[in-house]
Amino acid sequence: MEMIESGSFWADSQPGEDIERTALEILGKGASWSSDVDVWGDEDSTCLSMVRDRNRVVEILLRVDLRNIQKPDLARLLDGFKRARVLLVDEAAQLCEPTLSAVLQALQASTAWKYVTDPAAFIASLSEEDLRH
Repeated sequence: MEMIESGSFWADSQPGEDIERTALEILGKGASWSSDVDVWGDEDSTCLSMVRDRNRVVEILLRVDLRNIQKPDLARLLDGFKRARVLLVDEAAQLCEPTLSAVLQALQASTAWKYVTDPAAFIASLSEEDLRH
């Protein structure tokens, strides 16, 4: 957990270009808001972003849009992560292997999954404080 909080995942190594190639093939190049951030896909859908500081990767973010992601595409992205020896951190700050089964399990535990599968029940489960934020 210390690595998550300190942001030091990429201090001693850097991901290869395999992740970028796979993201380009599946998601296409997306628009970026900064010269230090590369984006593949669309921020309103499934999206991968790679943040750099002085040309070194410091963060990779994968947003999976549950409304329209295709399992074969997700599996190919995850294979790229696996080849790069990347572990994922899910919404609950738990490490997740880059396999389709592990990621699907993490997705099914997410708030996004709860909303997509039953929006009315999800909204009814929110507290007054949740609704204010």
